[in-house]
Amino acid sequence: MRSAKAETTLNAYQADTRIFVHWCQLQGLDPLTTTHLDIMNFLADQADGILAHWVWLDQKRGRGELRNGEPRKPATLVRRLAGIRYAFRQKGIDPMPTEHTEIKEMMRGIVRLGDTRKRKTGALTLQPLVQVLDAIDTDTLAGLRDHTLLLLMFSGALRRSEAARIDVEDLDFIGQGVRLRLKPSKHQLHETEIALIPGQHHCPVGALRHWLVMSGIQQGPLFRRMTRWGQLTQESLGPQGINLMIKRRTGMAIDDLYVSGHSLRRGFITSAVTAGKPMNKIIEVTRHKDMRTLQEYFDDANKFSDHALQGLL
Repeated sequence: MRSAKAETTLNAYQADTRIFVHWCQLQGLDPLTTTHLDIMNFLADQADGILAHWVWLDQKRGRGELRNGEPRKPATLVRRLAGIRYAFRQKGIDPMPTEHTEIKEMMRGIVRLGDTRKRKTGALTLQPLVQVLDAIDTDTLAGLRDHTLLLLMFSGALRRSEAARIDVEDLDFIGQGVRLRLKPSKHQLHETEIALIPGQHHCPVGALRHWLVMSGIQQGPLFRRMTRWGQLTQESLGPQGINLMIKRRTGMAIDDLYVSGHSLRRGFITSAVTAGKPMNKIIEVTRHKDMRTLQEYFDDANKFSDHALQGLL
């Protein structure tokens, strides 16, 4: 029994390590020299179902690929980390980045949140986003920060990793709105720029101006961590912190919608496609390189339009 259990565990570790290695390759990282921050980004992606599903293309030749899928359960994330730890130990890596205190804190938070995927997974499209925004008390600094961040991530179709790296210096207020510079990342190899325009009911441009005035932030990270007493720190609010904030704020306003750090980006795309915005204008904001990914949104929005069954029955 002990032998069979050990073999099962090793097989699971091998599968988890395979996913981690291929994830690293897609990010241009060497798996053996990753930092604890890289591992945290990996675990956050797995929790959201991003590049979390391994599909064999030719198992005999060892060929397969990672695809997006269902968010992974906390127990799976714990095992993923254990598999990486085992692989590092076998390679003699010391110190092991898996033992960093920030990873341990992150895992405690994931386990504490538990398996919330019994709820419906969804995008924060315009209507539910407005519900979330209206439920936030913007008279507090924490509420104002979260309100501004949610609105900015939707308006700019931002990934949480992109939002976490925005500095005040990346904002250029002009007459028509704001030019927002986005730093190079694993998704974008070069610096990019998007335009933010004023809104009629919820305005990202006005929200940014108000946040800068009320927070007193003049340089450095635009969105920062706060102490338990509601005081701003000098540290940027990281990707996982943003992810947890989105879940918390949504849960306070909507009972039956499961969201992730990717939900605002998905929400913008879905809302823009449903509103009939042309693909080239959507791409100016989302910065998609693979048109097939964006085409899926258009296909889904038009699934019931001009249906092949129409008029046959």
